[in-house]
Amino acid sequence: MENHSGIRSLAIAGAWGYIGRKFVDAGLDLGLDVSVLDPGPAPEDVPLGRLTRFTDDSFFRQPVDLFHLALHPEHRRPALSQLLRRTRDQRLSILNEKPMAAPERPQDCLELIDALAGTRALLLFDFPELFDPLTTRVIETLRRYRRIDIDEIVIQRSKDREDPTNPRNRKLMVHIQYQESVHCMAWVLFVLGQLQGSAEAVLADGLQLSARARPYSPPNPEDYLYVVDGRTDFEMQIGGTTVRGCTDFTSGAPWAKTRLVRGRADGRPFEMSMDYLEGAKVLRLDGLEAGQDSDLDPLGSSYEGVLRTFDRWLQTVPPTTLMSSTCYPNPTFAHLTYGLSGLLWRSCHDDRPLSVSDADDLLAFDAGFAEAAASLPHYA
Repeated sequence: MENHSGIRSLAIAGAWGYIGRKFVDAGLDLGLDVSVLDPGPAPEDVPLGRLTRFTDDSFFRQPVDLFHLALHPEHRRPALSQLLRRTRDQRLSILNEKPMAAPERPQDCLELIDALAGTRALLLFDFPELFDPLTTRVIETLRRYRRIDIDEIVIQRSKDREDPTNPRNRKLMVHIQYQESVHCMAWVLFVLGQLQGSAEAVLADGLQLSARARPYSPPNPEDYLYVVDGRTDFEMQIGGTTVRGCTDFTSGAPWAKTRLVRGRADGRPFEMSMDYLEGAKVLRLDGLEAGQDSDLDPLGSSYEGVLRTFDRWLQTVPPTTLMSSTCYPNPTFAHLTYGLSGLLWRSCHDDRPLSVSDADDLLAFDAGFAEAAASLPHYA
C-alpha cells in the first residue's frame, strides 16, 4: 500500500458483487496485488490483466496480507471456516461482511467467537464508516478537549431500494434493522467507545430503546418468504446521550448517510454535522477547533479508507488488542451490534420500548426472530 509497509496484497472472495467490486477497484487504485474468487462471469470493465483470478478453493490457501469475504451469509461461513483452519498455526488478517449472523440464527455469533478461540485470526467486520478518515477526524477533534459530553446524536441512513428500474434492488434483503440500522448502531458504539474506553463502558448504565417500522415493498416479492421491514425510526437513550435515527429503504427515500452530534466540550456547546455519502463527504464544526488537519476530501473513497485504516491499525495496535478491545470492530463488537439490531427489530415487532442493563445483558438478548418468523405476514 502506498507509503505503508503493511498490507501489500488483498484477496477478495465474491469479487463481482457490489461490495467486492468496490474493494477490487480500491485495492488496484492503492497499488496492491489483488486476487479474486467469484464463479460468475467477470464484468466487462474489470481489468483482468491486473488481477490473479482463482476458480477453486486454492484461493483460501494463498499467502496474502488481507482476505476480504464479500460473500452472502450462506457462503461466508464455509469460506471463513477454511481460513480459520489456517489460523491454528499462522496469523491471518480477515475482513468480514456484516451482519454477524442472519436474524434467525443468533447462535452463529457465539459459535464464531468460540471458533476463534485458540486461533491466530485477526478478524474485523466491515462497517465502512468506522474505518473512514471522516470518523477518525471526528474522534481526534473531540479528543482535543479534557471533557466531552455528547447530549444528542441524530442519524439518517437511507436510499430508495424499492425502485424497480434498479436491478440491484432485486437482491434479497433482511429486515432493515439488521441490514442497515446495524451500521448506525455500530457508529454510535464506536465513537462513544473511543471516547469512553470501550463499548462496554458506553453500555455500563444500560440502554433504553423504542422504535417503529414500515414494510418494504420489493420489486420481486415472489422471492421473499415473508414481509420484511423497509424503514425504521428509533430513539435510544445510552447514558446521557439521546440517539434519534431513521434508516429507510422505501420508495423515494433520499440517498443520505448523515450524522449530527450535539454536546459540550469543556462546558461549551458544540455541534458537528457530517455526511458519509460517497463522492460528497463533508464535516462541519460549530463551537470546536478543527486543528491543523481539518481539510477533508469530499471525493475520498470509503473502500480505500477501509484498507488504509485496517493497514494503520495493523501497524500501530497489537493484534491481541484488535481482537479483544471493543474500541475496534472485532467479533465481540459485532456481536453487540447484532444484539442492538435484534433489540430494534423486537421493539418494532412488539410495538413497545425495550431496555438492557449493560453489555452482558445485551449479548444475552435473543430477539426470538426464528420463532416469530413463522407468523410474519407474506407478500400478497
